[in-house]
Amino acid sequence: MTGTPSKRTTRLRRTAVAAAAACGAAVSLVAAAPAPQAAATTTVYVWASGVNMRACASFDCPPYSGVKVSRMNVTAYCQNKGDTVRDGQYVNDYWVQVDAGGPRGWISAVYVSGGVNWGPIPGVSQNFEDCF
Repeated sequence: MTGTPSKRTTRLRRTAVAAAAACGAAVSLVAAAPAPQAAATTTVYVWASGVNMRACASFDCPPYSGVKVSRMNVTAYCQNKGDTVRDGQYVNDYWVQVDAGGPRGWISAVYVSGGVNWGPIPGVSQNFEDCF
């Protein structure tokens, strides 16, 4: 058969063109969506020597074997309340999740400069979801 296309063929072509246009619009919308951003980190200073790092903000988690943080800047991801730590005049129940160039872990906020007794470290996220 030659000549003009049938109504059915014309309708199929229109449907195919409309479907392709819809898919293209959907793909461009997905491509234009911003990627989820990584949690903001903060650099903090650990003022003490030999600070234990743990897998959780509690004495229930033993210190990492062979991992100590001493007088250095570390990357802080978040902070959360946990067990109370006392060291001389310093006391705090906040713990900070940090990366000191090894495994990520928790240290007591007592050993982070810039905080106050019984308070969070300024500038470090208190959103627990930022820990992961």
